Amino acid sequence: AATWMDVAHLAGDGVTTSRFTELARASRRKHVRQQVRSLITLSQQRHERVGDVAFLLGPELRDGHGGLRDLLVLRYLAASGLGDNEPWLFEVDPASLHPENDLLLGVRAELHRSTGRPSDVLALQEQDAVAAAFGQTADELLGSVARSARTIAWCFDETIRRTSSFLEKRPASRFGKALRLSEDISLQAGEVVLSHSANPAADASLLPRVAAAAALNQLPISRDALQQLAAEAPVLPDPWPDRARNALVAVLGSGAPAIDVIEALDHYGLMVRILPEWATVQAKPQRNAYHRFTVDRHLLQAAVNASHLVRDVARPDLLLIGTWLHDIGKGYPGDHTEVGVVVIADIARRMGYPNDDVATLVAAVQHHLLLPEAATRRDLSDPAVITNVARQVGDVDTLQLLRALTEADSLATGPTAWSPWKAQLCDDLVMRVERVLAGHRPPGPQAPAGPDTESLLRQVRDGKPFAVAVSTDDRAPELTILTVAAKDRPGLFSALTGSLAVVGAEVLGADVWTTDDGIALDVLRVTRRLGGETDLKRFEKLTLGALEGTVDLRSEVEKRSKTYNRNQPVSAAPLILVDDDIEERATVVEVRAPDMLALLYRISTTLTSVGLDIRAAKVTTLGHEVVDSFSVVRVLPDGTRAKQSPVGPTNDEVRAALLAELQN
Repeated sequence: AATWMDVAHLAGDGVTTSRFTELARASRRKHVRQQVRSLITLSQQRHERVGDVAFLLGPELRDGHGGLRDLLVLRYLAASGLGDNEPWLFEVDPASLHPENDLLLGVRAELHRSTGRPSDVLALQEQDAVAAAFGQTADELLGSVARSARTIAWCFDETIRRTSSFLEKRPASRFGKALRLSEDISLQAGEVVLSHSANPAADASLLPRVAAAAALNQLPISRDALQQLAAEAPVLPDPWPDRARNALVAVLGSGAPAIDVIEALDHYGLMVRILPEWATVQAKPQRNAYHRFTVDRHLLQAAVNASHLVRDVARPDLLLIGTWLHDIGKGYPGDHTEVGVVVIADIARRMGYPNDDVATLVAAVQHHLLLPEAATRRDLSDPAVITNVARQVGDVDTLQLLRALTEADSLATGPTAWSPWKAQLCDDLVMRVERVLAGHRPPGPQAPAGPDTESLLRQVRDGKPFAVAVSTDDRAPELTILTVAAKDRPGLFSALTGSLAVVGAEVLGADVWTTDDGIALDVLRVTRRLGGETDLKRFEKLTLGALEGTVDLRSEVEKRSKTYNRNQPVSAAPLILVDDDIEERATVVEVRAPDMLALLYRISTTLTSVGLDIRAAKVTTLGHEVVDSFSVVRVLPDGTRAKQSPVGPTNDEVRAALLAELQN
């Protein structure tokens, strides 16, 4: 019904077109309330399904919140006649949004042209070509799209809120009795308003206090109040008044309502009055497939997530501020963590925090990647790993803050950034580090334990060449745990990972142990359950065949890869790290490479071929890339293992062998 407004006579009987147009207009007037209610409901459902054009790194230009369809709804509402006697409903004139409409429509048309298909998602891989048609970089184009979409979304939300209030017969925003919250802030008819005596220019804390009142009461700030604050509120002084800092913490601690409040302040240019550095991250894209949001929305969403974890830390205010600003360095050139440490120190002092709190916030930014990287890429049974994390963290309070920040940050990053398995790894790391911070020695390496471990070892000792058990972990139900016992021999791990790839199971982590009598016990965590008894039997057959030389496993892997890896996105060349100093008992080999089937098999086969034995392995997926991390030792001629040996491969030789394999 809304699209009927766009009917135009092209050819044929003009009278028929005119009659149709008149009938459509009459129908719209007759059923206006019913249709408006339906449009509001459908729009809300559409926004929940598609997300925000302004904040997604691959925005949906038509159906997203702030997209072209929202403009259509605004035009329909303005033409509906609903506000003929209620002009306050539609103070936003859709005609004023022509520049935003023209930009989004132009980008959408160029997207269709450049891709040759009618997709409305401005995906990461399409952005450079579309931006070039406008003489811009991809970041510049996304910034323009985000700014236009934010304006549309603000006008849409404001109009829908007023229209819903009118349809539900709630009092209009400018009428009704006021409920006084303080000497200068009140609630009136569902909005936060300023009293007549309020003087934003004379009270620097008023702006954040108004924001806190709106967030805590889950109400919008009135347009009159926003306009007055935009005209009169100063930049917060150095240092901030205590009331200003406390109010900002209250906004962040309110959870999801903080997003709408901060968006309102941003629309009127008020966030940069609170925090000038906010301008550096506004609508700033993140050029990788791992992240879902622009930098500013990522920081806000992370703070919302942190608001649910405040009971896990000693200082909730430092968790909220640290999480909100953990990526503030992304607004500046250089390494975002190194820059962010400098920026957060300046901000924290300006906020009025004492030196100890400044140091904690600096640590939060400096180490916000420490726990996830150690947990998902390092051997947590290695004492050097735990001791190093404990040394960097310094104390238990900071450790708990970083644990909460890690979860909040990961949940705000994207759907693959957090899972029960990753939570389990982080908790295991935190438990081990807490012991060291309490003065205990880190626990040494221990054999993997499980309900089937002794049975598997006994079967191999009784002469069975290969024994396997499948189980699940209640803490990570999305994973299957595969425990394998076999006579230790070179290539065992490669055979396991290659066979799993052929049957369709992807390895996320592995712990490897060899008993004193030469039995290998490997525990592998895979991303899906093996498809019943058939897959498990095939996995066993492939593994044994590979070890005995009766199955060409590489050929089997390549056959499956031809289908699976087809049309994979082009990515950068592999990056290889080989380091003897990270872990005490093993050399760390870390590989960043495009995600593809059997990548773990190809890497592990290469490591075996140059005389290395894998003690542990972990996999982290970053969008279209993965980070595979291995703890390896040299295999000496007499069969013993050593971290370093003059007869084993040098680190440069290991790196060269991996590059040769992965670039082939």
